[in-house]
Amino acid sequence: MKDTDEKIELILSQWQTCVEMANSVSQRRDAMNNIFITLNLAIVTAVSVTWDLKTLLILVAGISTCVIWLLFIRNYKVLNTEKFKVINGIEDKLPVKPFNEEWKGLTANKKYMDGTNLEKALPYAFIVIYAVAMVLILVLKIKK
Repeated sequence: MKDTDEKIELILSQWQTCVEMANSVSQRRDAMNNIFITLNLAIVTAVSVTWDLKTLLILVAGISTCVIWLLFIRNYKVLNTEKFKVINGIEDKLPVKPFNEEWKGLTANKKYMDGTNLEKALPYAFIVIYAVAMVLILVLKIKK
């Protein structure tokens, strides 16, 4: 019996470490999103101040920034997916499976939307704003 208790204790300790690591990744992901939001707001501000042909370069930089942001979001999703595969695998060896149960509940709920899809909405919105601004600048310059 003692070996079984020690084994479960060890597995639980490993599970806890993995959960803490997953939480750390989520915190880094939030910080990264905040940096990109701030950067894009600075770009929008710069565009609103200049608003001429030179602004096109700033808008291209903004679109490039959003593409990099989307790549980071994708990479964090892959990283989190793999981390939760490990956590779920460890849970299979434990008497209680909180993450497995939570995930089953979420995927069964029709109102649940994957957080990554929601997260991508903001960079796409900035890309649309930048593209519209580019078109407006070009149209206004052609009309002159």
